[in-house]
Amino acid sequence: MKLLRTFFVCLIATVSNHAIASAQDRPSMVDKYFFDTDPPHGALIFQQRQSAEAIALQKVTGSFFTHVGIIRVTGGGPYVMQSSSETGGVEEVPLDEFINAGTDQNFAIYVGTKDIRTNGHLNHPASEAAYDFYRLPYDRYFMPGTDAFYSPELIFELFKKVGHPIGQMASLAELNRNQVVNLTTLFPEWQNHPFCKGSLLDEQACLQRIGTQEIVTPDSLA
Repeated sequence: MKLLRTFFVCLIATVSNHAIASAQDRPSMVDKYFFDTDPPHGALIFQQRQSAEAIALQKVTGSFFTHVGIIRVTGGGPYVMQSSSETGGVEEVPLDEFINAGTDQNFAIYVGTKDIRTNGHLNHPASEAAYDFYRLPYDRYFMPGTDAFYSPELIFELFKKVGHPIGQMASLAELNRNQVVNLTTLFPEWQNHPFCKGSLLDEQACLQRIGTQEIVTPDSLA
């Protein structure tokens, strides 16, 4: 499934076909959409971040966005469920706090075109399912599975769990096919990567094995 519609009219930039809204658009966006009587459901919020890991992810995979969360509407305002290295895993934070953590407070929000909420439910099933993963640890090796999560993997697994999958997996070798940077940029402690730990592989052989690893990027969800 592709998330098709952005919420923004006043755009400060359009880069790589992604519409980005600045912090100056935020108050009108929150007031207009997330305190409405029927707020958007299943809304994903994308941004870039400046952590070493986020920059490495962008360099290795070419993903324009480096972080994503899912918005949940509450009586106290909108919150974002996310998994990040900063929070150490799956946590829920206020929308403003999430936006403030992004590069220049820029962000983009996408929403699904089909309403799959059940009667009496304000939020999308995927945002409700996020509590099943609450407080699970962050996955710094970007491994598949449901014991630890990196940012887009959480969203990928949530939508799959509720029967409406989005995004797609791709190997690191495919995403980094031009070999713009070495995979050690993303995995500086490559010796401890699960694909190599305990083996006698040298760096080149280890990185070749890591290259077969499939991950989901924020861009594939947008």
